[in-house]
Amino acid sequence: MHPLRKKSPVKLQQHWQNLIALSDNQIGLALLALLAGLASALVITLFRLAIEWPLIYSFGLDNPEHLEQLSQWTRVALLLSGGVLLIVIFQRLPPAQRSVGVTHVLQRMELHQGYMPRSNMLLQWLAAVIAIVSGHSGGREGPAIHLGAGTASQLGQAAGLAHHRLRILAGAGVASAISASFNTPMAGVIFAMEVVLLEYSIRGFIPIILASVAGAIVSRVVFGSATAFDVPALDMHSLLEVPFILLLGLLAGVVAAGFIRLMTQLQRLNSLPLVVKWGGLTLTTVLLSLYLPEVLGIGYDTVNDALAGKVVIGMLAGLLLAKLFLGAWAAAVGFPVGLIGPTLFIGAALGGLFGQLLANLFSSLPLSVGFYAMLGMGALMGATLRAPLAALVALLELTANPNIIMPGMLVIVVAGLVVSEGFRLPSVFEAQLGGGHNYQLPQPVQQMLRNTWVAEVMQQSFVSTPVEITTEAAGFMLQREPDWLLLEQENLIMPPSALAEALQQQEADNNSDRINLLKIPADREPVARISLKANLQDALDLMQQHDLQWLAVYRDNELTRCAGLVSRTHIDHFYQYQPRGR
Repeated sequence: MHPLRKKSPVKLQQHWQNLIALSDNQIGLALLALLAGLASALVITLFRLAIEWPLIYSFGLDNPEHLEQLSQWTRVALLLSGGVLLIVIFQRLPPAQRSVGVTHVLQRMELHQGYMPRSNMLLQWLAAVIAIVSGHSGGREGPAIHLGAGTASQLGQAAGLAHHRLRILAGAGVASAISASFNTPMAGVIFAMEVVLLEYSIRGFIPIILASVAGAIVSRVVFGSATAFDVPALDMHSLLEVPFILLLGLLAGVVAAGFIRLMTQLQRLNSLPLVVKWGGLTLTTVLLSLYLPEVLGIGYDTVNDALAGKVVIGMLAGLLLAKLFLGAWAAAVGFPVGLIGPTLFIGAALGGLFGQLLANLFSSLPLSVGFYAMLGMGALMGATLRAPLAALVALLELTANPNIIMPGMLVIVVAGLVVSEGFRLPSVFEAQLGGGHNYQLPQPVQQMLRNTWVAEVMQQSFVSTPVEITTEAAGFMLQREPDWLLLEQENLIMPPSALAEALQQQEADNNSDRINLLKIPADREPVARISLKANLQDALDLMQQHDLQWLAVYRDNELTRCAGLVSRTHIDHFYQYQPRGR
């Protein structure tokens, strides 16, 4: 009979945990990430269909983004009903359950090891569908990132993943979300590591790449192989355009800084009731849509028109200002839509406006308006999100043109420097989280400790023992040459040398054949219990909380099967001598 058939369900579960959850086995994590990528992409596909189908089949639109085809009163009724419904839903929830979007993901990754509540994820799905279907100005990528990370996190929690691996799995869900949203698998990988995990690590690349590929495959099966935008053939025709590209980078940096600064100013509205700050946003959207209906919804149809040079200068300027104001307001007050889409919209409008002005001023030069619109998208994304490499890779994948790399690098770097060095502003996500949230970017040592499994420094040379033992049992324990004796009931450890001395004394005095380990002279250390799922930062936090030098690491959730011991000295030695860039 095959050996696996003899295993009980409990032993099979333990075998699964040893292979996938409570180990550093990369094959197991890669397979789990592939499954998470597929699951996340399916959830995001349902999310996207829940937005598109009502607009196509209930309102008769030929394209779910052509909200301007609806009558004016239909658009107003949709916006008002959607705004009221969202206010009613969120008003009934406690503040902790209202948290959604990319900022929620960043908080849970930073403060909760990637554990994401199912309730917030379901709320994000419902709220974003209502907001976007009703025409509110915002993107679907931010909600998709929450849904992707949440789906992967739920899968990891069900599998009992260790904390350092759960964070990677949640990052894999983010990569799948970006990949499925834009059909840009490389950008999904870079975004997950650059914005969410805040590091590039060898152990993270393989699972995140697999998840991103899975997201792209599901997206192409359902929605086809086209990217999110209809990008015409673009190119820089002459090196004479380099000064124009530099100028566009400066302008994009100023606009990105203005977006972030405006959002931080509008965060003052958070002291007002929900009905005021969200109701005010809804009414403002209604007023602007009376004159600029193209500002409604995601707006990728307008972005495509800007890339094709079909939007006139005056319209581009109006849409740029309107989208910037509505996007900053929504981001400031936590409205359940994304800000990546508005960032791309603003960038396309800025680049298209800049390209048309150049074409009018320098009619003798073969300038492409779409080329500058695409560069504007990359510059705004890179500077606003503080994700330059993700923006550059997105440009490459969206255009499928390597000639975009050099001008893209130039415009993205200039725009990023204007925001970070010229205006001294953080990324828009950091600015959002700074508005009353308890969040700080991790320091390098802290980041390394969070990414290191407690088992990597765990000492396994110990023997568990009851308080009272026979001299025969003491002899057997000492023959195993342990480094420590663990008194599990009392949560104490002691050196075996104390037992050896007591045993010698017992034999010399010919006393009782039993030894009480609490009554013999010894240097005993108190220990607290911690799960084998923990990382080194968890262990260090617990030691500091209870003022301890030692922890007993337990394999199961009930903390009844001790796997080893870890000390503060072990952790200090690890981060002092561990090579960086693991």
